[in-house]
Amino acid sequence: MKRLTPTPTPSVSNLSFRSNASRGSNYEENQFAASKEECHARAERTVDEWSECLKMMLKYSDPSDEFNKTIKRFVQSDVHAKNTRQALERTSKALDQLLEKKQDILATTTTLEEIQETLDFSTMVRETMQANRQ
Repeated sequence: MKRLTPTPTPSVSNLSFRSNASRGSNYEENQFAASKEECHARAERTVDEWSECLKMMLKYSDPSDEFNKTIKRFVQSDVHAKNTRQALERTSKALDQLLEKKQDILATTTTLEEIQETLDFSTMVRETMQANRQ
């Protein structure tokens, strides 16, 4: 059976945080100070009223419902941790495969560079031999 929770609402004043310019009147210095103090008083009253609202909501909340929500979140976090672990293992395997491919590519590149150097040397030898024949 779920308890009905009252829904408290703090009083709202539409003038509590307005600036003096928005009111359209010119205040003297002491009137400005008085309105500033009034604004601070209204702000404090609003904070106090909201605090009372939150206290009342906590008082009437169902603790078993909160406990069930906490358990569900804990189970969900456990599932997320397991999925994360599996994803990290797959990523690790993929990185290992990429490292092997990188090493293969480096070996192939080194071989190709050696072949290029040999070809360049062979071409230079041929050109030298042709020049000597002439």
